[in-house]
Amino acid sequence: MLTKTVRTLGIVLSLSICGVVALTAQTPAPASPPGKPLRHLEYSFNVAVQGLQTSKVTTSNGAQTVNVAGNLVAPEAGSGSMFVDVLSVAPDGALVVRISELARNETRPRQAYTCNVYGNTSVFCPSAATPSAAEWLLLSYLGRQFIDAAPWDAQGHWQRKEESTGFNTEDDFTLVDAGDGKKVIVREIKTMELHDGPFDTQTSDVTINYDRAMEVPAVIHADVATAGGNETNSASYVFTLEKDSFVKPTH
Repeated sequence: MLTKTVRTLGIVLSLSICGVVALTAQTPAPASPPGKPLRHLEYSFNVAVQGLQTSKVTTSNGAQTVNVAGNLVAPEAGSGSMFVDVLSVAPDGALVVRISELARNETRPRQAYTCNVYGNTSVFCPSAATPSAAEWLLLSYLGRQFIDAAPWDAQGHWQRKEESTGFNTEDDFTLVDAGDGKKVIVREIKTMELHDGPFDTQTSDVTINYDRAMEVPAVIHADVATAGGNETNSASYVFTLEKDSFVKPTH
């Protein structure tokens, strides 16, 4: 089990996906990519959005702000492919991964980003430019031991809370279906209250069909709703694993 949760110094909220970005002074930056990735994954994705808002909140110390909404530009609805290369394992156990996306009707993948991903869904991308909201959502579930290291109780549930001067967040994970032990279904409900911003609350309802044996999500479906003032907005994401270099050919 994880003995220490790496917590945030900065956070960015967007309707499409709100992310709690975690790091400590000891969190290492992603290592230099080796010549050949340890593993290659490809996901198809589809994004549907309505009335997106974007806001940024920096905690009081202001030591680090990481943007999950693509430099504060709301993500576009659309579909395509996500390419993920696992490059190495950081000293604190994080996977160092490189991600890029190829939108439908585009001829080549967009800019690639290298990030550290953790089993508790935390993501740290140290570069000034940061992944899109869709890329960030997928990265959240690529960390090691997302299932096996979580502090599940007897009812198949665990919870994480955080409070700061800018926001409060509560994250609930439930093991919906233990399956055959190799494939499980997890539901995540994330609620955030923003103390001073253009909206009041944001709720994410995420279902992860997780391949425990291969330690990657097979399917992710996320619905996110933001409410504040007289406005309510929503976004939906679907990711499906299409290729995995760890899977041996059947022919």
